[in-house]
Amino acid sequence: MISINLRDFYPWCNEDIFVEITEEMLEVMKAADRQEAAYKRRTYYHKAQYSLDCHDGIENDALHHSPSPEKIYTRGEATRELFAAIGQLTAIQRRRLLAYYFEGMNFRQIAEAEGVSHGSVSQSVKAALNRHIY
Repeated sequence: MISINLRDFYPWCNEDIFVEITEEMLEVMKAADRQEAAYKRRTYYHKAQYSLDCHDGIENDALHHSPSPEKIYTRGEATRELFAAIGQLTAIQRRRLLAYYFEGMNFRQIAEAEGVSHGSVSQSVKAALNRHIY
C-alpha cells in the first residue's frame, strides 16, 4: 500500500488528504494523467477545434442558449393568448384546427375521420383562423 495526497491528483481538492491505495491503482491513476496530458498536447499541437461531434457538452452550449427573461415572458403571454383564442372557437372549429395544426393531419384525413366533405373542413379551419386575426 502506498500513501498519496489527493490534492496532487484532483485539482479541486483544497486540502491535504492522505489515503492509502494499492500500487496498481497508483499506476492506473498515473497512466490516466499521462493520457490526458498527451491528449492536451496533441490538441494544442494540431490546433484542434471543437466539433459538434464531440461529447463533452460543448455542443449544447453552442446550440442551446438559455432564453432571456423577456423571451420567457413573451412566450408565456403568447401561449396564454393562443389558448384563450382556441377556447373561444366552436367545438367543431377547435377540433379541426387542433387536428390540422397540432396533430399534423391534412384536410382530407380530417374529413374522412369525421365523415364530412373536404371543403367543409377547409372552410371551418379558415373561419377559425379569420375569427382571431386582429
